[in-house]
Amino acid sequence: MQLILGLGNPGRRYGDTRHNVGFRCVQRFAQDLGLVFYQQTPEYSEAVGDGPAGPVTLLQPLTYMNRSGEAVIAWAERQGVTVGSAVPPRPEDPMAEEGSDQIEAPVPPEVVPIVVCDDLNLPLGSIRIRAAGRDGGQNGLASVISACGGDRVPRLRLGVGPRAGMVSPEIWADYVLQDFAPDEVAAAEDLIDAGAAALGDILVEGPQRAGSHHNRRIRLEPDLPPND
Repeated sequence: MQLILGLGNPGRRYGDTRHNVGFRCVQRFAQDLGLVFYQQTPEYSEAVGDGPAGPVTLLQPLTYMNRSGEAVIAWAERQGVTVGSAVPPRPEDPMAEEGSDQIEAPVPPEVVPIVVCDDLNLPLGSIRIRAAGRDGGQNGLASVISACGGDRVPRLRLGVGPRAGMVSPEIWADYVLQDFAPDEVAAAEDLIDAGAAALGDILVEGPQRAGSHHNRRIRLEPDLPPND
């Protein structure tokens, strides 16, 4: 089972904000696959069907960005699985007795989610795919990493950052909760389309190979004063 988690905030108030490109990207991907989201619980909406590499579940947390991990846990409990990070398998215990009659309790299947989120550290239009890493100050990603018990969580980060010097760090929290400016809308739509295309390749090829041909960093020059 493959799980994709698009981060954002629920409700019309936040629908077109920079912080919701994760929501919009998985929505676009669902449309490409012919899938429809339904609200299953108070914690999340879900779209389930066939993806390019087999059965896939798309999730949109309704717990608000900073508590995204709670939605993942609620989904896992409902499905009878656990969520975790992609840690290497533990070696077998060399002290275990061969042919032991001890019966171990069954372990629920573990699912490693693929997270799609905005990234204020990347200029608008940039894409960065990683198999693991720190949260980079993205509170929703931090919540999911905490829920998974480790940072080996694949992520597709969609750049929503401003031009250099355009927004001071003190108001970044307000900045991501604003709608895209009129002159940014086209770039945002292109970013969402490109992100949806990247998701298909992540499912088929894995994050490292997909990143090799989808990662991009848009270089934006700062606004210059008008010529006299």
